[in-house]
Amino acid sequence: MKKSGYEYKEYIPNTKSGWNQKMLNIKIKHIARVIKDINADIIALQEVESKTVLKRLNLTLGNKKYPYMYSDFINKGVDNVLLSRYPIKSHKAYRVNGRFRPIHKVMVDIKGLHVSLFLNHWPSYKHGVKKRMKFAKKLENLYSKEKNYILLGDFNSPLHVDKNGWGKAIHYVMKDNINLWYDFVNAQRYSHTFYKSKNALDHIIISKTINYKEGSFKVFKPKYLLNKYKQPKRWLISKNGRGKHLGLGYSDHFAIVATFSTKSYKKNKPLHVKIKRLLQTHKTRVNYVVDDVMVVDKNKYGVTIEDKNRDKIYIYNPYSELVLGKIYSLHVKELATYKGKKEIVLVEQN
Repeated sequence: MKKSGYEYKEYIPNTKSGWNQKMLNIKIKHIARVIKDINADIIALQEVESKTVLKRLNLTLGNKKYPYMYSDFINKGVDNVLLSRYPIKSHKAYRVNGRFRPIHKVMVDIKGLHVSLFLNHWPSYKHGVKKRMKFAKKLENLYSKEKNYILLGDFNSPLHVDKNGWGKAIHYVMKDNINLWYDFVNAQRYSHTFYKSKNALDHIIISKTINYKEGSFKVFKPKYLLNKYKQPKRWLISKNGRGKHLGLGYSDHFAIVATFSTKSYKKNKPLHVKIKRLLQTHKTRVNYVVDDVMVVDKNKYGVTIEDKNRDKIYIYNPYSELVLGKIYSLHVKELATYKGKKEIVLVEQN
């Protein structure tokens, strides 16, 4: 409720927008309800205005308040913060571009296991691919020095790469890691909607040393967070954001949630199969390896591979580094059906 000069105009206190103490109380109450219902041990928040309002939110959580908080507020008004039930051992913010929010590294001690959490809120779609790629490369430089890490936040970068390269940046940091969206039903992979467009802009990406509980990743969207179109019930301001605060709604993003263990990670061994098995399975999430396959065709959207039995399958990946004519052993993790034909959509070189 203090005017600091960093507010969006609709959040300047006691103006015609109707942002006042009552609206602040309602908004904090709404956000606290969601946090209580999620009941996570560690939660990252986006676009928090100040440490004062963060402390107030934490107090509103009552017996579910968090004993440890991280906030730096290098980017005034819209920065990332972390609430934790485990001790925060260290933290640092890394500037990538002065205009945009920094990447925050917060190391948390989880029962003796030190995990580095990288909090992200990358430039939006309108700022272009090049700016997000700068963040992706900086993030890679940071996590490559760590053992146990989780990359999380609003990356403003969807899972599927469009013709303009939107989504390329998130694929850059996925190449050595595991994106938990791929452990979720394909048709439900979205955390944000813009009119009829649904995208997974928020991500939880983990190092291969993190013990993730398979099947635990979910989008948190109980009925009270849905509008009549089954979209996020965002905080409402009349006249399409140009009028007054109505005291209704929550966020324009759904929260994403996952469960982890501090026990040693046991990797399930993949099954070695022929391409014919891939063509016949009805599963989308798989754990298969195809050996001695050759790249027999390549276009701007991906490659076609063939095995010794002359069976073929297409790999959809516009940024595939597989070379035409070369032989590979590939770890297949996800399949999809496009125009009636089976194709691979998530694969790694074995």
